[in-house]
Amino acid sequence: MGMQGDVRSTHASASGLMLNFRTRLKGAVMFPLTGTTGYAVFVDNVSITGTYARSTTTATITATNHGLTAGEWVYLDWDLTDNPYQVQTVADVNTFTVTVANSGATSGNVTVWNDVLLQADASDPVSYSIVIPGQGILARTGIRIFLPASFHATVFYG
Repeated sequence: MGMQGDVRSTHASASGLMLNFRTRLKGAVMFPLTGTTGYAVFVDNVSITGTYARSTTTATITATNHGLTAGEWVYLDWDLTDNPYQVQTVADVNTFTVTVANSGATSGNVTVWNDVLLQADASDPVSYSIVIPGQGILARTGIRIFLPASFHATVFYG
């Protein structure tokens, strides 16, 4: 078997759009710097907007045709802590819940990134590689990354 020749790479040192075209995520090298905690999250570059209402530790998100099922991961950009969250319940095609801290705003707007491709932990200041087997993970519209402060990533795609 020959070596794959269509793999390219790009580097990110801040959150944002990495690639704006259909591709496959093949792997990554993660560079968490000293004191970094949190997650680097790679998502397909399509989001939907919605609203949320928080009651103690449950946030109910309303986003039209969210396409999620219970147990899946979603990245939420909102007044509460921007992070990946696991979907707890799905009431219908427009409403789902996640567990949150019992603090912060009780309602507001949210941007839902409902196609999480990969999450990478940032708990130690040691670089590490992620190899994705097979053909990689399909990113239909590109790859966007959310990085904690002092965390860099190189992504391999093709």
